[in-house]
Amino acid sequence: MRKIILFVSMLATCSYATAQEALPQDPDVVVGKLKNGMTYYIRHNAKEAGLADFYIAQRVGSILEEPRQRGLAHFLEHMAFNGTKNFPGKGKRLGIVPWCESIGVKFGANLNAYTSVDQTVYHIGSAPLKREGIIDSCLLVLHDWSHYLLLEDKEIDKERGVIHEEWRTRRAGKAMQRLMENAMPYLYKGSKYEDCLPIGSMDIVDNFAYQDLRDYYHKWYRPDLQGIIVVGDIDTRKVEKKIKKIFGSIPMPKNAAERVYYPVPDNDSMMVHIERDREQPMVIAHLYMKRDATPDAEKNTVDYFRSNYIDGLIGVMMNSRLNEMRQDKNTPFLSATGRASQFFVSRTKEAFTMSISCRQDDVLGSIISGVAAAERVRQHGFTQPELDRAKKLQLAAAERHWNNRDDRRNSTLVNLCVQHFLAAEPMLSADARYELMKRMNNEVTLSEVNEGVKQLITDRNQVMLVYAPDQPELVLPSEHDIERVVSATQHLSYSPYMEENLDNMSLIANEPKAGTIVSEKPFKHGFTLLKLSNGMEVYVKPTTFQADEVQMSIKGEGGTSLYGDEDIPQFALLSSAVVEGGVGQFDAIKLRKRLTGHMVRLQPFINSQAQGINGTSSVKDLETMLQMSYLYFTQPRRDDKAFEGLLSRTRSFLTNRNASPKVDYNDSINATLFGHHPRVAPTTKERLDQANYDRILEIYRERFADASNFKVTIIGNVSLEQLRPMLCKYLASLPATNKHERANRANVPEVVAGNFTKQFRKKMATPLANVSIYYTAKVPFTAKNDLVLDFLKRCLSIAYTDSVREEKGGTYGVSVGFELEREDEYGAMLRIAYNADPDRYEELNPIIYRQLENIAENGPLQSSMDKVRKYLIKQYAQFAITNDYWNYILRHEIEDNEDFDRDYCLMCEQITADEVKQMARELLRQGRRIEVTMLSE
Repeated sequence: MRKIILFVSMLATCSYATAQEALPQDPDVVVGKLKNGMTYYIRHNAKEAGLADFYIAQRVGSILEEPRQRGLAHFLEHMAFNGTKNFPGKGKRLGIVPWCESIGVKFGANLNAYTSVDQTVYHIGSAPLKREGIIDSCLLVLHDWSHYLLLEDKEIDKERGVIHEEWRTRRAGKAMQRLMENAMPYLYKGSKYEDCLPIGSMDIVDNFAYQDLRDYYHKWYRPDLQGIIVVGDIDTRKVEKKIKKIFGSIPMPKNAAERVYYPVPDNDSMMVHIERDREQPMVIAHLYMKRDATPDAEKNTVDYFRSNYIDGLIGVMMNSRLNEMRQDKNTPFLSATGRASQFFVSRTKEAFTMSISCRQDDVLGSIISGVAAAERVRQHGFTQPELDRAKKLQLAAAERHWNNRDDRRNSTLVNLCVQHFLAAEPMLSADARYELMKRMNNEVTLSEVNEGVKQLITDRNQVMLVYAPDQPELVLPSEHDIERVVSATQHLSYSPYMEENLDNMSLIANEPKAGTIVSEKPFKHGFTLLKLSNGMEVYVKPTTFQADEVQMSIKGEGGTSLYGDEDIPQFALLSSAVVEGGVGQFDAIKLRKRLTGHMVRLQPFINSQAQGINGTSSVKDLETMLQMSYLYFTQPRRDDKAFEGLLSRTRSFLTNRNASPKVDYNDSINATLFGHHPRVAPTTKERLDQANYDRILEIYRERFADASNFKVTIIGNVSLEQLRPMLCKYLASLPATNKHERANRANVPEVVAGNFTKQFRKKMATPLANVSIYYTAKVPFTAKNDLVLDFLKRCLSIAYTDSVREEKGGTYGVSVGFELEREDEYGAMLRIAYNADPDRYEELNPIIYRQLENIAENGPLQSSMDKVRKYLIKQYAQFAITNDYWNYILRHEIEDNEDFDRDYCLMCEQITADEVKQMARELLRQGRRIEVTMLSE
């Protein structure tokens, strides 16, 4: 398809060079290859001072397994952390994990890996380079991952349980995982992809011979299939010398096996397959129109970049049309998307993929509607206004990407190198990419795009895959019926798409009468506080953390707590109903079109205690963001048709809401914690039927009627001089009643008192124990107590990893979280959650409690305290250069009168094991423990 597009476009425009015009490689990346075939990429990046990321990418994945090895590619990834030549154990200072955590690199967050069908990638992220030896040690870890895993029998046996529990966690309550696994043999019949998902066979994982794993490792982990990537605050020349020294001696095996990328067969007639699962909540149809993927050798060309650009335009325009259809309550489908992508999991096949969420009472109608939209595009193409908007969107995104070129994290730059090594994707500099995007914006024509549509959207080489609930009352069309209606739909004639041009319409029809700034003074942390004439307070912090980003948060107290229980049916729809209706003179569809090319995201919200608007924009679109805020305050738009469509879609989504046991479990947690309070009850069809659009709009308008009740934070690359007149025009002009409302605490549910366990059973496709334990307590709201709780959480996590995961092999992981709220009487909460084999619940659950009790009695291990301390101090340096962090700090400052930034690193250094012990003891002493456990029948 790509060559056809190129040929046609050359005939039509003759405006660019030959297909073989090569793309320039990013000159800031040092790329080389060792004599043994290993490739390396090195790049200096000063954005994260004193930190670097170390990756080893492998062109190896589960597709290369033999039948006796199904699951061992993923198993091997786990074993990479269980003993290597230079890091032989898991004990203190001996293993990779303990060593990394000793320097502040946290297992799971910074130290991790993944395995997919065609690749395996390991990384040490955000390593603090406090001494030269850390670089050497990190490279030594990569060196050992490359060729020197120990793969000891006892460690293999211990890991079997962990992987089995990962399999259980992925499948339990996740019908999509099971449906996908079951569909693979049909989608890929006759190819190597029939059975290739990385998790593999649990029968093999539980019982394989040790040598099978070693055979896979020694056959496929080798230098010619490996790439080393180092990005960070480094001297590239020094690192290159180290790489040559450390990795140059790794041997390349003689008579190495050929690394094959397996083909996917085409099909003359449409393939249709239906998979059902009783835990699947809705019907989803995927239509794939297959094509061969571009060979790696042809990717580093302008032709390839141009083809991807055109595919992107087609996706943007297709989805804009489908979103427009979705707004209509008479459209059969609930939602639909269409885009060019990889075909399922195969690297050698691509597809135009349509995904259609169907109404269960009209599955065929939903499919017909989505397919007809694509066919209409194939017959008539897109319009010039559609293309102009899509180009504007693509170019605005490219411009913002270029503006932020010096603000990219190490991980972002690493990913460019990883994709270049694994998939031959172009590795362009920010300048080159932006210039190419501008070139494409000028050169690509409507006729070229519409010719591309005909190659991308076809009626050939098609696969239709349907995922559906397995319920007696759901009658699905047959596979034959689906094939028949899709074919018939693709052979009908459709009228061209018509639309109106909105580019010249002003966002605000009548300009607001500007207010004034009545005072301006410095505030903490580099903020400036501006008080507006309507009483609104605006806190502004100019930053250059992201050169082209402005974050805004507008928040006022009150929320739904100010309304009685009779209004509960309205609460779940307050924000969505307003967004679906649009603002001012624009309905939601017209508003989306009008804002094309403006890099603005805005979302109004009303929760239990507050209401407001959160937004982010590019620097040049700051005024647009403020204009939109003004409209959401003053001109929410009534659209009965859009509201009926919202209700109709929501009812359909609720049809099988409780199909997944996980939904029932989460409902049970909320009901148990909050004593079956009606304000935390889930939305049902019955409650939805009680919703009143008039009352919804009335509540919304009331919540945004008093600007004096709102505090605004604006953080980013802003100029106060330019901002002041915008604040006067769009915020100071907002109406104010000066009520200064506060949340009604009587209507805010709080966790009930008690010390008890609620346990119930539910039928599950994959047996699982779901366990969540909550401790609440009265704890003074201070920044230090928040930090002590963070230490406790992390020390507990380390203890659980050692005891429940590694020693017992009983779970894939234990999640620990905490909250500390000022307003709640029992404002401290510790949450511990895990999944496991139901047969091991009685064995594992006492360990969960015992670890917390042990910290309360004896305190955490000093080694754990040291690891947490180093990680948090390192993490602070990363967070403190983000706009998100300073918004978090300011919100605590103005809402809680507490400074969460002051002396943070000093507090980290000073927190003692005894203080963590006392916090654990206090949580246990107050006797407020609730466990909610769901076991399979």
